[in-house]
Amino acid sequence: MLLPAANSASPNNWRRLWEMLMSPITPRNLRTTALLTSIYQLLIAHCILFLVLLCLAHAEQMRHLLDLDILDQKDNGFYNMSPFHNDVRLRSASELADATENALYVLSALTGVYALAAIALFIGVYQNRPGLIIPWLLIEFLGMIAAAVLIFMLKDTKLPQIFGGQTFYFVICYSLVCMDGFKWYVMHSFYQSLRTMNKLREIATVAIPCPAPGAIPYHFRREHMSNGYKHILTDSPDGQC
Repeated sequence: MLLPAANSASPNNWRRLWEMLMSPITPRNLRTTALLTSIYQLLIAHCILFLVLLCLAHAEQMRHLLDLDILDQKDNGFYNMSPFHNDVRLRSASELADATENALYVLSALTGVYALAAIALFIGVYQNRPGLIIPWLLIEFLGMIAAAVLIFMLKDTKLPQIFGGQTFYFVICYSLVCMDGFKWYVMHSFYQSLRTMNKLREIATVAIPCPAPGAIPYHFRREHMSNGYKHILTDSPDGQC
């Protein structure tokens, strides 16, 4: 008699677990989840930007020291001495330094754009402005596609050996991509909810009789007069002035 009861209770347990996992994206908790996600993205973007700028500063310092070393070798007469071939070694090091520095410049520009998108995301979520969320959604979507392609392209390098094989490499890397996909889904859901609320506020227009001159409260920001009625428009997300 106990086995049927246990089997009948298992679907309810799975349903409760699913509801608990999906509770962050329910309409009641969606704004809080989106706000926390935007704060997290803001911190991550600025941390990445700081690390890239730090690497760029070190690369520029190494490039400066390499130029000084080349000049010193030329002055001392060791630049073209055989069998050391310092000219070949220093030229190869110079080319590598140039390539690294150029790559870091490009990476700095990309991370700077992502940091600006993260700032716009936080402002858009905090002030309920869906237009400011669009840049982050586009950049994050393109970034996820690029990351997925790059992970697949690096499968034949030595990088999977760090993770203990290609299986763990794909599981760990694509799990991180899926986490980014969940964050993107949260922000996209919040963006769609903001657009829906804005459309509902535009449709639900109520005609209010025009008050007497001088009786208009000071907190009416924008107004439009037509046919003896006053139409109040507000920027507040809850529809209040």
